[in-house]
Amino acid sequence: MLEKTKAIQDKIVITTLESLMPREHFLRDLNNVVDFSFIYEKVEHLYSKFGRPAVDPVQLIKMILLGFLYGINSERKIEREIQVNIAYRWFLGLDLDSRVPDHSTISQTRRRKFNDSNIFEEIFIEVVKQCIEKGLVDGTTILTDSTHVKANASMKSKESVTISVEPSEYMKRLDEICNAEGSRDSDSKRGRKSNTEPKTRIIQKSKTDPDSGMLNRPEKPKGFHYLAHQSVDVKCGIITDVHVTPANVDDHIPYVQRIKHQKEKLNLQIKEVGIDKAYDHVEIHKEMYDMGIKTYVPLVDRKTDSKSFPTKIDLFGNP
Repeated sequence: MLEKTKAIQDKIVITTLESLMPREHFLRDLNNVVDFSFIYEKVEHLYSKFGRPAVDPVQLIKMILLGFLYGINSERKIEREIQVNIAYRWFLGLDLDSRVPDHSTISQTRRRKFNDSNIFEEIFIEVVKQCIEKGLVDGTTILTDSTHVKANASMKSKESVTISVEPSEYMKRLDEICNAEGSRDSDSKRGRKSNTEPKTRIIQKSKTDPDSGMLNRPEKPKGFHYLAHQSVDVKCGIITDVHVTPANVDDHIPYVQRIKHQKEKLNLQIKEVGIDKAYDHVEIHKEMYDMGIKTYVPLVDRKTDSKSFPTKIDLFGNP
């Protein structure tokens, strides 16, 4: 017998958000592993001790996190999704009849209160530390690569600018050694150009987003982009470091400092690193060797430009 279901909108039901939240849900697992209460201490100095009560900062950070986890790329959409999603409400501690913070509150807090602070980096580091304590990160083997992120900048709005090229910390140390040993004097006597002279190059810069950089690599979209340099711990695939640069910065340039950053901030005992051929530079091999880290990287054959990993890597004694 055909039966039609009638919509019931005025029925009173006594229930709890906890009973409606599925027992097996990623947000339950996340909430059990990560204690977000540390955020209060991290942001306390950004809030006034007087005036109207602000929206809970933990809720705001969690709302931004939900957008990242579930690919919601609009703060307005995040607000709408939370209104109807029981799991999101449970994660945020919002009851069924609680009002969802307005999307403009998220936007203005992020852009004004948090913008000139390093609060997001501090939160990231603290979460990784909790992952280490839970045994999700052991830090012995780290993989690193970069991915391009399109900037909100048109190719029609660009200009050519001349910038100075600063040598890396490694090259600066080599220059200091050469100067101390008198090599610079010897070079000048032979009529060679000193490497200490400032170098410049011409780049394309966006007028609308000057912090971005022109991406012009084979098999990559051309235009203004950023590069997100990410390191991942092998054990459980937890991201241990994120560093953003303009897209015209080569992958290998920030690499050594980001490895040192992880060792210092997270106390990781890194023993091995894996990187692609874009990082095959003598500076990286030498710095990793000095830190006692084995480096696994495809060596670039300058003649054939081979993309395969060699069967043996013996630069600076690495097996």
